[in-house]
Amino acid sequence: MSNPTSNFNWQMPTATDLVTDLPADFEVFGQAVATSMADLLGGTTDQVLAKNSNTDMDFKWVTSDDANAIQNTIVDAKGDLVAASAADTPARLAVGANNSLLTADSSQATGLKYAGLWTTFTPTISGITLGNGTKTGSYCQIADTTFFRVVVTFGSTTSITSNIDLTMPTTPVGYSTFDYFNTNAQAYDSSTTTFFPSTGNLAVSSTVVRLLLSKSNGTFVQSFDYISTEPFTWATGDTLSVHGSYRNS
Repeated sequence: MSNPTSNFNWQMPTATDLVTDLPADFEVFGQAVATSMADLLGGTTDQVLAKNSNTDMDFKWVTSDDANAIQNTIVDAKGDLVAASAADTPARLAVGANNSLLTADSSQATGLKYAGLWTTFTPTISGITLGNGTKTGSYCQIADTTFFRVVVTFGSTTSITSNIDLTMPTTPVGYSTFDYFNTNAQAYDSSTTTFFPSTGNLAVSSTVVRLLLSKSNGTFVQSFDYISTEPFTWATGDTLSVHGSYRNS
């Protein structure tokens, strides 16, 4: 037999070998092949062949969910996404609600979140003693803009005690001048079915606005006053609704 010259160092019979030597030569050759291919034996259904080390012909059988691959079990539902919680660390981001938007958020485990849908919140309002009245609030944050709506319905024991201040559901930017702030309010007198609109606000702090009442000289908006005991005497069934948008930090 010749010296090994193949890529796998298998000893090969040569043309000069005696016929009587061939059985032993092929035994040596076959044993070398069998030894090299030993790692290909075994395995079960749906397993795949993977390298076990950098050594030639060193393989192992693994499941399709290899520890070095993203696992099938990382996702649980239709629409789930594979994100990252850190370097080389895949993580599941559960599918968001219908019509929600995928948004970057470094405070979240995966750096992502679903947002953009209206969410209820309990508004903080000063200047009103609610009594048996009701207040509701909702807001929607899309990118760096927040949209909000607040409604106060007066009951028999509801009263306005001073200027009305409203805390925003998220923190506005530029609050001192409210460069990015747009507020509209509407006072409704149920006894006369009269609506009194307001299109102004005054910054009280970084998160609180004071509602202003538009006043007219009969031709145009002349000045502003605070919504309080004006523009009418508040009673059961009256409502104050406020909605607007602003840039949030």
